[in-house]
Parts: sequence; structure tokens; C-alpha cells
Amino acid sequence: MMALKQLILCYFLHLYVVFGTDVGDECVPNNSISEGICTLMTDCEEAVRSVKNRNYHQFQRCGFSGDQEVVCCPQTSEKYGSTDSPTRQSERVADRECKDIIKNSIPPLDLHIIGGELASVGEFPHMVAIGFDRGNGYEFDCGGSLVSRNYVLTAAHCIDTLDRIEPSMVRAGVVELGSNTWNDQTDYRIAEIKLYPSYTRREKYHDLALLRLQRPVKLSSYLNAACLYTSADDPTTPLTVTGWGSTSATTDKRSSSLLKANVSAVSRERCSESYNVANYRKLPRGISAEQLCAGDPDGLHDTCQGDSGGPLQQLMSTDGQYRLVGITSFGRGCGSPVPGVYTRVSHYLDWIEDTVWPR
Repeated sequence: MMALKQLILCYFLHLYVVFGTDVGDECVPNNSISEGICTLMTDCEEAVRSVKNRNYHQFQRCGFSGDQEVVCCPQTSEKYGSTDSPTRQSERVADRECKDIIKNSIPPLDLHIIGGELASVGEFPHMVAIGFDRGNGYEFDCGGSLVSRNYVLTAAHCIDTLDRIEPSMVRAGVVELGSNTWNDQTDYRIAEIKLYPSYTRREKYHDLALLRLQRPVKLSSYLNAACLYTSADDPTTPLTVTGWGSTSATTDKRSSSLLKANVSAVSRERCSESYNVANYRKLPRGISAEQLCAGDPDGLHDTCQGDSGGPLQQLMSTDGQYRLVGITSFGRGCGSPVPGVYTRVSHYLDWIEDTVWPR
């Protein structure tokens, strides 16, 4: 009888280990790491890296979500960051690089247009247009942000297009797009495209990619990299979106001039009300922690078709520089009070840093 009780107790303990915790719960990854978060295995970069290197991972299992394993992913100062990298310093690489960006920035000579919709030359020196060659001149269907002299950050869905035509160039340092032919002064060829490893077209998550340019850009008052927003908290001050996308909710008329608009961060809870899981099969986990919502409650300011991949940015009063907070991902219509959804840059800093500024 005692043996039977012990067997039943072990069975229920096993059930607790496998089914007792949910995604987002705190946990203990293993004997050497004390802090972790229950995370889908495919979203835990350290677990994915371990499986690739050793065919297994060394973290406790929280349970399953459907047929997907939920693991206790190490919680470090860099969320989902590497635990086997003792060389990573306390200061983020992105913050260190930002100091160089600020030091090398050259203020534009003209004044900015305050409160208008047109962006002025040099106001957003990191903003680029991404060009696709479909046989009739370049089509600028997406935006992006220069994050170093060699790399542009954009949305993965701008690369993984239905027609399978990948972008081949970027146009940088301009507010007026100009012609659809090559311009040696402003255009840079794309040498390599890196999609975020967990991105899949089936879902709306992990929507980011890096484009390595064939040659480094020449910095000027009109062209410079953006600093990255490294805090995990939602910004509390107004944010700005920029792009050459559609200017109407009813037509696909694109702007030839760079436009800007102010929006505000929207809480994940409130945003989730607009993107019900039952109605959005590409959001099986709803709005996730890796995403950020922002919008205008009056529906007057919004991103639209053609703005994908462009920046959601915050102007810092401390140094007068923009921080790249998000990447335009998707929304529900244009000019709507429903907030747009952006890829949260701070969640992917490890991957961005390791790609752009490898150790």
C-alpha cells in the first residue's frame, strides 16, 4: 500500500512538472541558473542554440502548449540572452555604439518643421527606403532603419514576400524618393539578408530582419545610424513613425516625400482587445511580449501600406537623438483608432548585437 501511495505521489509530481506551469511563469532553469521564465522552446534562443550544438538542451521543462515544448528559459539582464557568454559586459553593445553614433553625428543646417507632417532633410538620418527590382525600375515597398554603417533593420515580412522577389537595394539620406532608377549618390546594394531565425510566415511574430550593405554608408548630416532603445519598458513619451507609405485609407497612393506622425504606446492588455486570438489565426498567442502597440486614439495618425519595416522611434530630450523602439509590422486597416503592432527592438538586442557588432 505504501509503495502504491509513493507511486501515485510520483505520478502527480510528474504531472506538476509537465503541466503545472504556463508560458510567462517564473521558474528555475537548472542547478547552475536560478532565474528563468517558462517560454516556448522555439522562442528561447539559448535552448534553440543548445539543441543545434548538442541535439538537446539543459533546461527544465515547464510543460507543453499544444504540441510545443515549454522550457524554463534563462532570464538574464538581456532577455533570453546567452548564459554561457562570460565576455558580455554590463554595458550593452548597443548602448556603447550609441555613444559613437552621437559623437559622430553632424547636425543638419536647416531647421526642422515642427508640428507638420513633412519630415525635413536630416531630421531622420537613419531612415531608408528599401527597393525591389521587378523589371520596371525600383519599387520602394518598405522602409528600414540604418543601425550601423553596414546594416539596415527592417521587417521580415518585407523580405518573405508572396512573389518571392527579395529587395536588392536601399536608398538612404533622402526625404524625397526621386526616380525609380539607380542613383550612385544615394543607393546601396544589399549584399546579404538575415531573417530572424524564429520567423515564419504562418505567424505574425519575430517580424524583423537585417540587411548587410555591400559597402558602408558615408556619414553626413543627412545620413547616420539610429541608436537602439535598450529598455524593456514601454516608452511613456510620444513616439514618431515615419515612412513613404500610403497617404489614404481607401487608395494605394504613395507619398514621394517622407512623412512623420506622432503616436503613443498602448498597453498590451488594451491592444489585445483589438486583436482577438479567435479572429486572428496568425496570432495564436495573442499580442506577445516581443511586440509593442502604438497608435492615435482619434485615428488621425497611423502607419499604412508601404510603411512596413520602418521605424517607431522616440526622441530623447537628454541628447536630442532618436532611439529605435520598434519596427512597423502590421495593423488593422489604416487611419484607424485600433493601434498598430510593432516588433519590440529591445527584445531582440542580443541577436542584433551579435550580427551587427560580432564579438
